[in-house]
Amino acid sequence: MSTATARAVLLRRALETHRAAVDEVLARYGARDPRLFGSVARGDARPDSDIDLFVDLEKGRGNTLLRVAGIGEEISRILGVRVDVVTESLLRRPVSETAHRDMVAL
Repeated sequence: MSTATARAVLLRRALETHRAAVDEVLARYGARDPRLFGSVARGDARPDSDIDLFVDLEKGRGNTLLRVAGIGEEISRILGVRVDVVTESLLRRPVSETAHRDMVAL
């Protein structure tokens, strides 16, 4: 197994440091079971990498696209790095297959 890149470690630490604030944002939008995928989850993030976050959204709480955009914007502001948020309904092949393979709990 290879060692995680410095960028992957830095982004994971940022998530750990700001976990309470991130959890508050997720709760406000009705998002559950946050999971990382992509380069940060794999440990091969580059200097220009963002954070990819997969969430389950509670039903009946508004428009999915507006909710994931709001979550991404708020968490990006907290962490100082772009955060892309998706749900199962927004993922398409082949990205969905790769994302599911990479996923790790936040």
